[in-house]
Amino acid sequence: MANSSYTLGVPFTVKDLLDTEGIRTTYGSCALDKNIPDKDIVAVSRMKAAGAILLGKTTTPEFASKVTTDSLLTGITRNPWSHSLSPGGSSGGDCVAVVTGVVPFGVSTDGGGSSRIPASTCGILGMKVTIGAIPHESWPFHCGNNSSISMNCRHPVDLSGLFNTMSGAHRLDPWSRREISSIDASSVFYQSLASKRALFIPTIGGNIVDDEYLAVVQEALEQLKGLGLNVDVALDDPTHFNPGISTQMMACNLAARVRQMPKDQQEHLGPVLQGLLNEEKFRMDGVSLQSDAISRSGTYDRLEHLLSRYDFIFSATLTAPPPLADPDSDQDITVNGNKEAISKWWTHLSISNLTGHPSISIPCGNDANNLPVGLHAIGGWDREQDLVTLACAVSKFYDWTKNCPLE
Repeated sequence: MANSSYTLGVPFTVKDLLDTEGIRTTYGSCALDKNIPDKDIVAVSRMKAAGAILLGKTTTPEFASKVTTDSLLTGITRNPWSHSLSPGGSSGGDCVAVVTGVVPFGVSTDGGGSSRIPASTCGILGMKVTIGAIPHESWPFHCGNNSSISMNCRHPVDLSGLFNTMSGAHRLDPWSRREISSIDASSVFYQSLASKRALFIPTIGGNIVDDEYLAVVQEALEQLKGLGLNVDVALDDPTHFNPGISTQMMACNLAARVRQMPKDQQEHLGPVLQGLLNEEKFRMDGVSLQSDAISRSGTYDRLEHLLSRYDFIFSATLTAPPPLADPDSDQDITVNGNKEAISKWWTHLSISNLTGHPSISIPCGNDANNLPVGLHAIGGWDREQDLVTLACAVSKFYDWTKNCPLE
């Protein structure tokens, strides 16, 4: 579905978890610091064929194993809004490149929130597409088929051009599909929300949102109501989503990958992945795997039931401000004055990775420290156009495209 007129001559970046021909691709790991692929992944190849210019690779934690962007290979990537804080991860480098104006957009991955987390902290858009909408063949582990190609940018209409350029089936990815509808970039800004319905689930996945963050999101929902969107609120979580299922699947898939690496490469892995080599809890038996698969199917069924009644499922993208950037520091988060484990910051996002639905983080305001706050939306299967339309609607009352942390 290449759209050469849209991307012709435009620079972009690629997360260093995606293969690029002739350009070092390290996956953020010292173990692969000399890895130079002989071909591009399909998504990058399609961008180049449409005339886009690959400016370079962006930082990621080792094998996307963390939700902060730091590694022994590339050091610490910092949040441009507050340098003591992390931009999140694992697509932190891509989002920092976009918000600081290095490029207008970047191509990344999202296996559990990796694109949407740093998009929220940086104050830009991060959209994970429906599983299989864009081929994703080169990542050496498919994260239990949780991972999708994603895109980060400032302007909502850019999402249309990027999606139309990269989407469509390819033989190298058996999950990719031929029946993909293009996004009509000429209409998304003018489409009305009056016929749309949304359900706001503030405690989805059992994570509690900081009151200040929650107030920013609720104000955005009031503005959307003023634009005609019908919004209901669920005080309890009707998805009954257990984030532990998706985090366990991701960890086990990653553990399986690194255990298959040659010994001379394993010796150069960082501490997180060294732990995966040795932890017995990541040696799941067949019964446990099947149990998780059954739970995954149940989550999908419940989310699909909700999306048969609603066009969007809303939550806050993150529950609190970002943790500190330095990996040697305390990287807990603070929610309503209480310290919480970093898992309470983001794991609710992984529901759409588990089910394959498209999802997006949209900037919707700032907290008292002028840090960006994101509104998260899950859409129906192959309903990326609805998510782009929603982003355009939010931009009518909160224009984040003019915000720059370097000013």
